[in-house]
Amino acid sequence: MKKIISIFIACIIITLVGCSGDGHEGEAKTPSGSSVQKGRDYEEVVNEFKEKGFKNMRTEKLEDLVTGWLTKDGEVESVSVDGDQDYSPDQWYSNDVEVVITYHTFPEKEERDTGSDDEKSSAKNDKSKNEKEEKSNSDTKEKSNNDSSAESKPKIVTVENNEDFAAVLAVKDEADPIIGEFAKKNEGRTVEFDGYIANMMLHGNYKTRYNILILAGDYGQTINNGPSFQFKDVNIVSDLKLTGSNIPDTIGTGQNLHITAAIEGYDENSGLFRLDPISTEIR
Repeated sequence: MKKIISIFIACIIITLVGCSGDGHEGEAKTPSGSSVQKGRDYEEVVNEFKEKGFKNMRTEKLEDLVTGWLTKDGEVESVSVDGDQDYSPDQWYSNDVEVVITYHTFPEKEERDTGSDDEKSSAKNDKSKNEKEEKSNSDTKEKSNNDSSAESKPKIVTVENNEDFAAVLAVKDEADPIIGEFAKKNEGRTVEFDGYIANMMLHGNYKTRYNILILAGDYGQTINNGPSFQFKDVNIVSDLKLTGSNIPDTIGTGQNLHITAAIEGYDENSGLFRLDPISTEIR
């Protein structure tokens, strides 16, 4: 009987020693350093830190992705432990220090007074579609009266097939009267031309909708001719409809584009020639 009791006591002592003998009670040890974590999936990094004993985990989003081709959705940008992004691997910390994992992702859709981005985009597309249908009906009626007049108007207006549009893109004064005359005459029709982003700013208080200023030609040219075109209140992903063989994760000032858009109208007060994007090819 004494032998059994001795064995029992010995087991209790071994268990207690095993629980507190490493000298790191209440602590957790870091896995690989921050530079190694960069580029991994953030959920894997979160789980790895939890397995190491860390309890105070926080994730932060960088809503900066457009396509997710080069940088993947959920890809880690940085990891900090107790405020230190240059922490060393296999280093002991109190297990309740804050671990912040920052990762890339797509912008969240914003609910707006007039509906979500998708609803707004759909409404704009419906408006454009209705305008085109009205224009088509008008053209059909005009054709019945004068076939030759209707046949002279191509479906998409370019500088190659429309002398008036070529003249508009060549004007040196962005307030030249021929710009407003052309916009009024061709409202609802589709134009196609090479241009670039001259300026890009958020629309109002929204984080994913922009007012984008477009000029004709290529970025860096010494002389700028033509109107100040504008995409107003657009979402980069749902409204611009980016195409091309090399779509970047983000776009901004200086980006060369090939633009296909419907004419919305010309504002004489601001001097802005507003377009509704149909497709935007990266050049």
